[in-house]
Amino acid sequence: MPTTAAPPILTSLVAGLAAAVPRRARTTFTELLLGAATTRGGHVTDAILAAGLSRSWTSYYWFLQRGRWAWLAVWRALLTALATLFEPPVWHVIIDDTVVERISSRAPGSLVHHNHAAKPNRSRFLRGQGWLCLAAVVERGWRVGAVPLMPRLVRRGTNRGKLTSARFLLRLLGGRLGRVRVLLDAWFMRARLIEAAVADGHTVIGRVRRDLALYVVPRPPRRRRGRPRKYGPRMTRERVEALPVHRSARILYGGLEVVRYRTCRVAARFLKGRVVRAVWVRLERRDGAGEERLLVCTDPDLPAPEVITSYAKRWSVEPLFAAMKHGWGLKDAWQQSRQVLMRWVTILAAGYALGQMLAYADPARTPGLASPAPWRPPGTRTAGLIRAGLARLSRGVGLPALMPAISRKSDRRSDRPAKRQASADPKAV
Repeated sequence: MPTTAAPPILTSLVAGLAAAVPRRARTTFTELLLGAATTRGGHVTDAILAAGLSRSWTSYYWFLQRGRWAWLAVWRALLTALATLFEPPVWHVIIDDTVVERISSRAPGSLVHHNHAAKPNRSRFLRGQGWLCLAAVVERGWRVGAVPLMPRLVRRGTNRGKLTSARFLLRLLGGRLGRVRVLLDAWFMRARLIEAAVADGHTVIGRVRRDLALYVVPRPPRRRRGRPRKYGPRMTRERVEALPVHRSARILYGGLEVVRYRTCRVAARFLKGRVVRAVWVRLERRDGAGEERLLVCTDPDLPAPEVITSYAKRWSVEPLFAAMKHGWGLKDAWQQSRQVLMRWVTILAAGYALGQMLAYADPARTPGLASPAPWRPPGTRTAGLIRAGLARLSRGVGLPALMPAISRKSDRRSDRPAKRQASADPKAV
């Protein structure tokens, strides 16, 4: 297979990620990244063997253990690559957590967590590592997927540590993607986290308890003495049922769903009286109506159907967690220190994100990478098929043939800030 068989978008993405590490370590980083992108295991040795083992084992060990590079820089490069490859009108970002079971108590971040699976043959509590993941939603047609941007190991307790890490992820996200919609589960709908997201200009959409203290928005006060009213009458069950019922057909959860909902603008007490959009939604099933859920959106001007459609995209993180544990081997990622574990998991996440982004990108830009089996529908593109295509490409072209093109592009990207600074500073000429 000739060297031109490698799609230019592949070399550009890998070069952008490699430019985040020092120049002398880019070859080692690129080999580990491509090895992580083409294997199903989370062991470092699997990625090294898949990359071809062009260097000694000590080089890879020292790169992960004591190399002078920052995993936050790799995260920023991944975010830049995502923003250049996709341009949705509105970005949706998910924050959710999962637990990777561990037996040893000496593993970094090994704590006792509550088992939310609630299976009859499992314990209510289990020991494991709690991972908090910041993921971005990508779409192609009617397909919706999630790209892992930054997994973070939870520390300092199972509850307080998750909220602190979630605020840290939102602070790092900032305005890199512009104003986004943050999709949260019921556990993360806390005032501290929501206020931090709103302060950055983001919109928060999440599910809350149906007995949440919501109040009618009071009318503008007339000219009278005293403080204006902050809350109106409480939204009791009778007031909610008195609202008009709307019925709509939407594309949710990968299929056509018929929803019935009630909506109004309310004042949320846990947000200190902030006016939000509340949506009481229920899915229609063949055997009857489903469970009623209460959604809250911090943008009261956002229509209720848009709130329902946006929150349905949050469930794309569940297949992502299954792929994290079993698809690219987070359960096999074992390191002795938290810093080294975060470095290796960052490379693992970037390798999986590489295949996920190529699976949802324009098929014309990735020719030959996705080759589905004859019994699968034509045009099927998944991260697993992209990973198999990358493995075929590395076997046919060979990693030494790909490295020169990746190195040239990464060198040009790393030299751009220096050239801009030299042109802006007249003394540097």
